[in-house]
Amino acid sequence: MGLRWAAPIFICLNCLSVASAEDLPRMPMEVNHENSAEYGWLKKPVLAARTIEDWSNPRAWTLRGEGGVSYGECAFGERCAVVDVAIDTPKGSGWTGAASVSLQRTLAGEDWRGYNRLYLRVRPQMTGFRTLTLILSFQSDGAEKTPDIYRREGAHYVTLPNRQWTEIAWEITPIPRDKVTQIAIRYFCQKRLPDPSDSVRFEVSAIRLERVEPDHYEGWSVAPGKIAFSHSGYLPGFAKTALASGLKAVDFFLVDAATGEPVLRKPVERVRTRLGEFERLDFSACDRPGLYYLRAGDVRTKSFHIHPEAWRDSIVKTINFFYGERCGMEVPGIHDACHRDWLATHKDLRIVMNGGWHDAGDLSQGLVHTGEAVHALFALAAQLEAAGRSPRLVERLIEEARWGLDWVLRVRFPGGYRIGFASMNIWTNGVIGDADDRPREALNNPNVNYIAAAAEALAYRVLRKRDPHLAARSLAIAEQDWEFAIAGKEIPETRHTPAYAATEMELAGVGALASLELYQATGRQKYADHARRLARIILDSQQTAPVGREFPLAGFFYTGPDRKEIFHQFHRGNDQAPIVALARLCELFPKDPDSKRWRAAVALHTEYMKKKATAKQPWGVLPAYVYRDDEWKTAPEGDRYQSSREAYREQVLQGVPMGGGYFLKAFPVWFGRRGNYGVLLSQTKALTTAARLLGDRETMDLALRQLEWVVGRNPFCQSTMWGEGYDFAQQYSVSSGDIVGSLPVGMMTRGNRDLPYWPPQNSYVYKEVWVHPSARWLWIMEDVLAMREREVKGGSATRVKALP
Repeated sequence: MGLRWAAPIFICLNCLSVASAEDLPRMPMEVNHENSAEYGWLKKPVLAARTIEDWSNPRAWTLRGEGGVSYGECAFGERCAVVDVAIDTPKGSGWTGAASVSLQRTLAGEDWRGYNRLYLRVRPQMTGFRTLTLILSFQSDGAEKTPDIYRREGAHYVTLPNRQWTEIAWEITPIPRDKVTQIAIRYFCQKRLPDPSDSVRFEVSAIRLERVEPDHYEGWSVAPGKIAFSHSGYLPGFAKTALASGLKAVDFFLVDAATGEPVLRKPVERVRTRLGEFERLDFSACDRPGLYYLRAGDVRTKSFHIHPEAWRDSIVKTINFFYGERCGMEVPGIHDACHRDWLATHKDLRIVMNGGWHDAGDLSQGLVHTGEAVHALFALAAQLEAAGRSPRLVERLIEEARWGLDWVLRVRFPGGYRIGFASMNIWTNGVIGDADDRPREALNNPNVNYIAAAAEALAYRVLRKRDPHLAARSLAIAEQDWEFAIAGKEIPETRHTPAYAATEMELAGVGALASLELYQATGRQKYADHARRLARIILDSQQTAPVGREFPLAGFFYTGPDRKEIFHQFHRGNDQAPIVALARLCELFPKDPDSKRWRAAVALHTEYMKKKATAKQPWGVLPAYVYRDDEWKTAPEGDRYQSSREAYREQVLQGVPMGGGYFLKAFPVWFGRRGNYGVLLSQTKALTTAARLLGDRETMDLALRQLEWVVGRNPFCQSTMWGEGYDFAQQYSVSSGDIVGSLPVGMMTRGNRDLPYWPPQNSYVYKEVWVHPSARWLWIMEDVLAMREREVKGGSATRVKALP
């Protein structure tokens, strides 16, 4: 969605003068569905169609699970299946341990390749539930199997509003379907112990196969007939480009959306890179604030802003996402007060641990992501307040941060025992001691305690004048958590999940930041001294000499000072940790004897990021990591992520050959758990941190390319922040439903290839909403706004260039 500006628009050198800029929407925010991908899908012309189920032969279908099925007339004259779920018949196993049904039909190896879309309508009829999530799936036993080995392909999760017919159009172009043997419609109840008045029924219309012009779903080329641009807009004073593939026009126009008059005409640039041939539309010459669109021949974009506050809407919507994910209180339209029987335990002690934010598409919770989100919210608020900007937004950021801070301060046991992560995927009944309880034992983990200490110490600085009592309490607990972190051990026995394991280098970065937050809060030398000691671990973990003869790179990190294993992550990302720590040291201690080494390490890593981004031009999106071609020999095999050494080897070899056995991969090596925004946005935070320290506009430009990738300047021309921009598709938010501002786990790859893959199918984990990338988004905005403020004060970004 576009920004809500009041006309006329004026630009001021030292203040924001857009009349509506301080307006904050009521939350939860509503979405304009006409900007969604689903709206566009339903507008596609149907080129061919075949009804594969009209419910005239009910015996062909089987209902498995707890419930019954009947058949009758739908409201619009078709026959339909009516499924009643016996939700009061829980089972002891399965996804939730609750009632579930699967309405399925066996097929005799049908060939569906002549069609590429499944179409049907569904109407839920529920009490006690806000939304219904159905899983549409099919299986194919052809040369390439469906589902795939990770059981992701061929399953589409659809979250539906209650008591209304919803059209479902699932494009299945990428999915093997030459020998289809089963089609199924499944539902899992998200309450193990429902209230007596709860009920679930859903009606399913006739099911059709259709053929439509398919969406672009894989590769680096731009979707045919489209222009990839930043739906959130562009900042004055920074690069502004859009990309296309197969564009025939010689020139393009930047058009004022209000008047329809072109304000800029330039030649379309033809570029060839290792990724293919592209057309680049460069309109960096225009810094004049306004609402615009691009036109090249008969292809045009939707409107976008050039404005100093171009990223503001994404900030507000991200806050909205956190509000929608709040646990322990009623969120209007999303859920009632929840999880009042969820217990954290330590020996004989118990704490009701609801509060903070649900972690993702499920309802999990934990200090790692809650603590990082609290820190990011406070950091952005502090930056805005220091600049004298947006006081209402500052207070809203602090309000949301305080909601998470309450959980951080409350859910802890003596001795440093906390809940790093606790899984949850059901709504519980609030009664302690019955069958839907999910108690979680607290552990003492240094990474968890460092994250808590950093958030609490920053909270002290932001709150000490607003709420001295809460600020003092937060600081006291931060100092305790810091001591527990130093004494703790980062070993498997202290982790709630291996996904949150911290390497020695990573832990040094996290610990240094916590130490420096405490130093800034207290002025005590012991915190600065500890940060300096941890900085030596970071410095000793960096690759300082180039590796690779054909595409040499230096500046990346290893897992520790022994430099035996290159630092990689594939799900959650923490790549910013060493750079944030070193940059903060440079800012606080510019005359320290090691200051030049800290700064040099940041600069070297930044050059590494810049150079590796050249491998993915013209997108400029950051490749994930450098890999060695022998790493697969010691990689895990058959673990919880379905790891395979052979697949590891094949994936590495798909990267850009650097020479000497090194490869640069666009995406991480991964298996069952895919999606790269945790890594991409953590690396983006490293870029924005360096840009701020070094005063490097080129680095900030590169960082902005990463943000633009997320909101539309990508091969699929989709914004992947739900409710921001255009063509955003429903995400895997099966518990709470769609929430404006959500980000998914991220784009993935198909099989062992190293190409972006973003199919219309909605499944976990790649399309699952997640607070981790959302927290990174806000933390990045701290630096974007700081750099923008520097540009304004320096005068370089406030000029309005003459237009040709």
